[in-house]
Amino acid sequence: MLLSLYFVNTLIPFSNEQLLIINKGLKYIPPCQSYFYYRQPIEKIIEREYKRLHGENVKNLTDYIFPTDDTRALEYFNEIKNLLEQLYTKPLPTKLKRHARYMYNLIKLMQRKLRKANIAVGQTDKSKLFFFIDAKEYEEKITTYMNKTNAYEEITSGICPLANDLHLVILVLDYLLERNQITKEQRKEMYPNVKTLELAHIYFNLKVHKPEMSVRPIVASINAPARKISAFLDELLTPTYNYVTKDITFINGVDVIRKLKDYQEHGHLTSTTLFVTFDVADLYTMIPREGAIAALTRFCKKYSVHGKIGNVNIDTIIQLACVVLDTNSFAYRNKYYRQIKGGAMGSPFTMVLANIYMLEWEQKLIQHQQQYHEIYGRYIDDVFMTTNLSQEEILKEIDKTTVTDSNIKITTSINQALQYLDVTIENDNGHLRTSIYHKSACEPYILPYESDHPRHVHANIISTALVRAARLCSTVEDFDMERLSLEMILLVNGYPPEFIQRHMKSFFIKYDAINVWTELTSELYQQLHHKLLYKETRRELEMKNQIQDNLILKKKKYEHKDEIYLHYTFENGPLLNFKKQYRQIWEKYYVYPGSRLKNTRLILGTILNRTLQSLLIHKKPKRDMLRKMQPTTETARRTINKILTH
Repeated sequence: MLLSLYFVNTLIPFSNEQLLIINKGLKYIPPCQSYFYYRQPIEKIIEREYKRLHGENVKNLTDYIFPTDDTRALEYFNEIKNLLEQLYTKPLPTKLKRHARYMYNLIKLMQRKLRKANIAVGQTDKSKLFFFIDAKEYEEKITTYMNKTNAYEEITSGICPLANDLHLVILVLDYLLERNQITKEQRKEMYPNVKTLELAHIYFNLKVHKPEMSVRPIVASINAPARKISAFLDELLTPTYNYVTKDITFINGVDVIRKLKDYQEHGHLTSTTLFVTFDVADLYTMIPREGAIAALTRFCKKYSVHGKIGNVNIDTIIQLACVVLDTNSFAYRNKYYRQIKGGAMGSPFTMVLANIYMLEWEQKLIQHQQQYHEIYGRYIDDVFMTTNLSQEEILKEIDKTTVTDSNIKITTSINQALQYLDVTIENDNGHLRTSIYHKSACEPYILPYESDHPRHVHANIISTALVRAARLCSTVEDFDMERLSLEMILLVNGYPPEFIQRHMKSFFIKYDAINVWTELTSELYQQLHHKLLYKETRRELEMKNQIQDNLILKKKKYEHKDEIYLHYTFENGPLLNFKKQYRQIWEKYYVYPGSRLKNTRLILGTILNRTLQSLLIHKKPKRDMLRKMQPTTETARRTINKILTH
């Protein structure tokens, strides 16, 4: 069995049966949760599902200028409610019920054991594995990280900073609006949602792939006062940054291989060419605030049009950026903290700010690489370069850059064969060879077949894995090893052989490469490899749209004139029939001759139940701690009272 857990100097009090459940991985969803896992009665679950479907339907029908309170609509909604009541109250098949109850009882027992044991449970960094570590050792690692970075300051008064942060956000937004520096629509877009407002909280993933096994801080700030300002700045600045850096930014491993292929075709790859990688330690927390704001100011001045990025002037951007950084407050272990250095990992604006800061830092290296027709590219804090200099010479060039900023600490690797992102890259006597790099800390992991996901999710796993292998593997031998390894892992995780073969065959048929499956020759494989390597990825298409329009498209993901989206909670058992029966109701009432919806595609998206990760890992402090309103000034008190009374 391939393990989906990581032990660190501790023993966990689980039986073999419970360890097998843990081994199903973070994303495993136990079955039939509406029957066992919810405290509220089934009527409340039905009411919640109906309320969401009713709300989405009302919006869709209104968009297509259909009444939502006429006889047709009322009968339609009544049938939806009846369908939900029928399916949610139908008894489970005996075998499924026995298995679901067995899983529920084991998970509940595991939860109780973890509460009693002095063990910290979490997710390993950059992977889908659980970690289990002695709670004292875990806290020591967190303390060591905080002391090393000096990025966090405890609020010793014990007063929750939520009210003061909210006051500052509103004060700045109102100030900018009064001076016509932002529009009413922009203020509305950035204004906090008071109903869901809460202070951010921090948790730490364990870097088991690092020798020192340190931690990575993640600040969960989705409902924090300045979150919407952070998202606004990210959407405003990222398209410009992406356009400026399109030639020196790697989107993914596929992008790296394409640039290497081009490098080879131009005759720059020789038998002595070296590859260089380095990563920046703790980038988000190590960049100085003043330096980051100064770099942002220079970036905006250089790439603005008439003093503006989009329709926002530079001074406004800087004021909003300062608000985001000044309200980086969070709760941890019954205490309140403020981040005083860098930006919060988890805040949308932090990434583009760190990227802009790094862009200035790396200019000398970029110019050097361009002068010698070498590759330079960065993916956030990971850099890849080629060089035909000696190891000593290229290290000297790197040192010229590193000495310019003591905040940037890097770890460098130089070789003719190394790993970068998810690719293993090798210079085989002047010939490029690439394959998939499997990080020992996070692979192999595949969602078990029995997980309570829609079946198309399991099918997509096979297709996605084969596409990845065909893109990254330069030889048919490496591709075939990936295919065989995939088959083995799928079988171990309970995928039926017929299901595996059917979806593997579908992949080769889709890309007109059935001969690769049957004959497996190098010539045929190279055609498939080339086709998929140069096929645009989803991320590339998104960035292409951003660069072309120089703005983030405001159209919501699911707004299409010829498509209607509805969402329901997926669950095995009687609810498997929901999708089919719902379509029948939809067609009965709204797909008729002459209907404006006759040629509109109904897409039923799924909402998934709780994963093993959410059932066993508890990151969030108590709600009361995150929602305390304790303004420390009279003006802040008046602002908060005004908001709450409205």
